[in-house]
Amino acid sequence: MKQVKNIGIAAMALFLAGCDDIKFNGAMNVLEQITFSQSQGKTVTVAPGQFDAKVTFSGNNSKKKIKFEIKNADPATEVKLEFDKNITIGETFNITAAQLKQNFDLAGTLATKVERSPEYTGYESCSYQYPQTVCRGASTKSADEAVAAKVSEFAAASAVETPEASQPEMVEDSRNHPYPGSYNVPHQPVCHTVWVTRPGQRYVRYYVETTDRDLDAGFVQNGKTLGSFKGHSRQNETVYTYQSDCR
Repeated sequence: MKQVKNIGIAAMALFLAGCDDIKFNGAMNVLEQITFSQSQGKTVTVAPGQFDAKVTFSGNNSKKKIKFEIKNADPATEVKLEFDKNITIGETFNITAAQLKQNFDLAGTLATKVERSPEYTGYESCSYQYPQTVCRGASTKSADEAVAAKVSEFAAASAVETPEASQPEMVEDSRNHPYPGSYNVPHQPVCHTVWVTRPGQRYVRYYVETTDRDLDAGFVQNGKTLGSFKGHSRQNETVYTYQSDCR
């Protein structure tokens, strides 16, 4: 069990250095009025009471953030805390007032449990790229113009006396052709390859990894608890052990 818990703590620390969010649903119990310092010199005050609340942990390359959504009003009151990215939230933690830039410490515990399902198999939908050759006539316009020119020449020749031909059958064949001379016009297609997305299926093997986290955090000022938050988070992740090609 200890090994599983350590895996969860490592995952939490990794998350706070990454881009994903971890969301807790729970309750906020405010024993004494708490004043939160916010950006741009603003403050948010929460009066004593018990309220439904949500807490979201997030992080980037420079800071870690905790956002509280306290349902003591409509809309809910939002409070944001920030601290250095190198501060780790583990099985037990204590983020000082100086680190938070607040007038209280944030101290508590984070219990993490990771479970893995049996391996499942089956088929799932997917999509893949398929090469397709597309062709179009390269000389369509010039061919039409050439045909029109030949027709005009034929009409002009018909209006004047036709000289005696050394091969009259050739002249006759040319005049009886619906588009005289069109058989001499080049008409070569231009082809290229395009990639088309097609639906398909693939065979997969996978298991589902479920991570449960229980957070118990207190707002502590000079050894006195001003309030606390208790919440639970569950995340499911599908981990593939095999994926066939999409067909």
